[in-house]
Amino acid sequence: MASAIQATKAPARKGSLACYRWYPKVSRIQAKAAQDVGRGNETLMTFARGDLFKAARRFVSGESRKALVVTGFYIPKAEHPAAESDGPVGATEICAAIRDIGGDAWLVSDAWCEPVIRGAAKDVLPQDHVLIAPKGDSFDAWLDGTKTLIAEQHIDTVIFIERVGPASDGYPRNMRGINILEWTAPLSRLASLGLHTIGIGDGGNEIGMGHIESYAIEDIVDHGDEIACTVPTQELIVAGCSNWGGHAFVCSLYAMGHREVAGLLDEQWHRGVLANITAAGGLDGVKLVNIPTVDGLSERQYYSQINALSQLAR
Repeated sequence: MASAIQATKAPARKGSLACYRWYPKVSRIQAKAAQDVGRGNETLMTFARGDLFKAARRFVSGESRKALVVTGFYIPKAEHPAAESDGPVGATEICAAIRDIGGDAWLVSDAWCEPVIRGAAKDVLPQDHVLIAPKGDSFDAWLDGTKTLIAEQHIDTVIFIERVGPASDGYPRNMRGINILEWTAPLSRLASLGLHTIGIGDGGNEIGMGHIESYAIEDIVDHGDEIACTVPTQELIVAGCSNWGGHAFVCSLYAMGHREVAGLLDEQWHRGVLANITAAGGLDGVKLVNIPTVDGLSERQYYSQINALSQLAR
């Protein structure tokens, strides 16, 4: 009996249709992750329905094995400028999950966000798996080095989570419509390297949101006509906050048979990473202060959603 149960829960093989039996469960995870927090997330998610399943299936099937996971959203107008906490938790969780299932992943950000990114990676990733793009004219040299790493390590996927990208005027803008190019390295260029691309976002201004028709973001999101990112990804995961989208991806891996990621479904893992981010100066992106909360959500609201997604996965 035990061996039969294990066989039932084993990850589906590459090319097998068996993984489609998990589609209803992953769809429920996707819908829960997109629970609206006031930005029209549930409506935006309908333009990318099924993409969470397709993104997770690539890793379950073995089509994708190694990824760059790109995050970091800098808040220059805060009293103590730093990167926000939404994004780094989910990005670190995705990196950990890919490594847990036998792949490999590198956490990528830029010099403005570096302290928070390194805080997120503490005790989770080796230091050489944190890649930081420099400020200024040396970005091209850094990108060339990253291309070499991609070739040497056979990296096949780029995942963007809560990483701002250029709007229609070419400038990256925050949710208030403010141009933050001065504090943002052009990491959207990683989307044009010929790798498979996955985007995770919650507001319309993140890399990947070019996957959605621009009129949807313009009609649903405040300042949508100014901030909508034009860079698409092949799959897009829309969530109420981006950390929930990252957790939904990991929960989908678990639901599709990868029990190795079980530890990442525990609320305490998330609390630990967020504590490290806060210690490194990370900000609540709505309240703009250095506290261990995300996007202005109460701890109860934020962690109840993390736990609900974990429960759906089980």
